[in-house]
Amino acid sequence: MQEVSLFSAAKSHGDSVSLAAKEHLLVFARMPEPGNTKTRLIPACGADAAAAISMFLTQKTIRTANRFAASRGCKVTIHFSGGDTRSMREAFGAESDYVVQLGSSLGSRLEHATERSFSTGASRVVVIGTDCLELEEEDLEVAFDALHTNEVVLGPATDGGYYLIGLKHFQPLIFQHIDWGSEFVFAQTKAIAQQCSSSIVELRPLADVDHPEDLLPLRRKDHRDSSGLFNTVPGRLSVIIPTLNEASCLRECMAALGPLDDTLEIIVVDAGSLDETVAIAKECATKTFIGNAGRAVQLNAGAAIASGEHLLFLHADSILPAGYRESIRQCMSGNSIAGAFRLGIASSSPGLRIVEWGTNVRSRVLQLPYGDQGVFMRTSTFFDMGGYRKMPIMEDYELVERLRRRGRIQLLNQTISTSGRRWKKNGIVRTTFLNQLCIAAYKLGVSKNTISKLYNGKRA
Repeated sequence: MQEVSLFSAAKSHGDSVSLAAKEHLLVFARMPEPGNTKTRLIPACGADAAAAISMFLTQKTIRTANRFAASRGCKVTIHFSGGDTRSMREAFGAESDYVVQLGSSLGSRLEHATERSFSTGASRVVVIGTDCLELEEEDLEVAFDALHTNEVVLGPATDGGYYLIGLKHFQPLIFQHIDWGSEFVFAQTKAIAQQCSSSIVELRPLADVDHPEDLLPLRRKDHRDSSGLFNTVPGRLSVIIPTLNEASCLRECMAALGPLDDTLEIIVVDAGSLDETVAIAKECATKTFIGNAGRAVQLNAGAAIASGEHLLFLHADSILPAGYRESIRQCMSGNSIAGAFRLGIASSSPGLRIVEWGTNVRSRVLQLPYGDQGVFMRTSTFFDMGGYRKMPIMEDYELVERLRRRGRIQLLNQTISTSGRRWKKNGIVRTTFLNQLCIAAYKLGVSKNTISKLYNGKRA
């Protein structure tokens, strides 16, 4: 198996044109229809917004395919489902041929489409979907060039599927016995290709847009063509609260936020609570939805659909001080890139006063606040940084480190009160030692999964 760089030597434009009739680029698309398109986005965005996002992605992908075809001279065919040929042409242009997908499963539809191309004279076929925002013409060029000397090209998606498959000859087995829609699609496809003794080339991994957290790249400044999909309201604060079985403290947390108005938006992203967390959230929040588990993923999912000028990331067991909105506004009107509140722990233990003091000195001097101190920043800053890294632990520490390299993180004088349940459960000394041990392990490059097991008391 080979790995190919996008900067590999490519054949000349003249060579490509002479091979035009032999190269087919197939785009698998569907007509965006509210309620039937991007259904995993609907709980967070709504059916109309999900369909609009699908329309944007499909238009972008087809434009990329047509530009590539114009420069290389290959044939583009849009294999579609939903709608009809007329509506597809009106939505996506008349530059390409449109063919209705045939088959009862994704595998059978891919099989039919590739067989059709090879039966009409193609010697190299590349198939792409319309979910991949970052797909570029260079990816397509590398894929076609690799098929001159290899049987299969795969573009792995970060969720375990693939965004591109290229074939040098018709291989129906490669689409059979695949768990479509699962995280095993790429691995299963690759295994089948290897069993067929096919030489395989892997392209760079790219992310599909399937879940709310996948929308973050669409909100960066360098994707200005997607700006119409999202609304950012000047002066509005979006509070993002990740939850999992937080019924015992969520109501008090949300009460401290105050009533909703045009300047306050509360988004609760739940990870599948078994208690009354979701019901409580729906009473007070602007938006509540169940997303994928993991604090970093939940925070990104909430931020991705936020409409505020500023973001505040709040733990469900934390209580904000009175006047917090004005404090955030004043801080963000200055030169600070981000901010956080002084830490207060809801306990009468003298030992926790020492923990508070140490944390606040650390936050002010080193500009390294903890996630439970209510970290806030401009929405544009968060999106341009790519949000939280997908990590099982230390996601807040990693983000704050990146923020600190960009500018000043201000520690406000107001205090946020956070639950003392961790210290009560595990003891003050043990909890403090464990926190510092996790930071040290992270700094030394210990795997995030190992640190997570250490923090949660599981055997590594």
